[in-house]
Amino acid sequence: MGRLGYLLVLILVLLVSVAGCIRNQVDITVGPGEGFTIGIGQSARITGEDMVITFEEVIGDSRCPQNVVCLWAGVASSHVRITHQGTRYSMVLNQPGLTDQAQESFINYTLTFSLHPYPRAGEAISPEEYRLTLTVTK
Repeated sequence: MGRLGYLLVLILVLLVSVAGCIRNQVDITVGPGEGFTIGIGQSARITGEDMVITFEEVIGDSRCPQNVVCLWAGVASSHVRITHQGTRYSMVLNQPGLTDQAQESFINYTLTFSLHPYPRAGEAISPEEYRLTLTVTK
């Protein structure tokens, strides 16, 4: 292979490396016990814990809207991807309606979270409006 071939291989390797870095971008970095808020597609790194949490999507939001009387409070379900010590985990966080926060366990961590905005009667929430507020503690 000539110099041109080696140059093309080098360029290809560099492009693949850059694409990998862009895909693994972290939007914020916080310490354990610090609250943070991320939107869909955003990630947060938990310092000192080898952990990154990515808010993938809102799977469903059936929470009873504000100022409405409901027989059932509903639930908001958010899908997150957690990368911990190099292993990826998929997790659904369920927040019952009419609650300020909910908690789920992950390995030896507690995830305290809330999904915003809270529904209002007659108003649709678009995916880009959703924000997930989390605190990760041991």
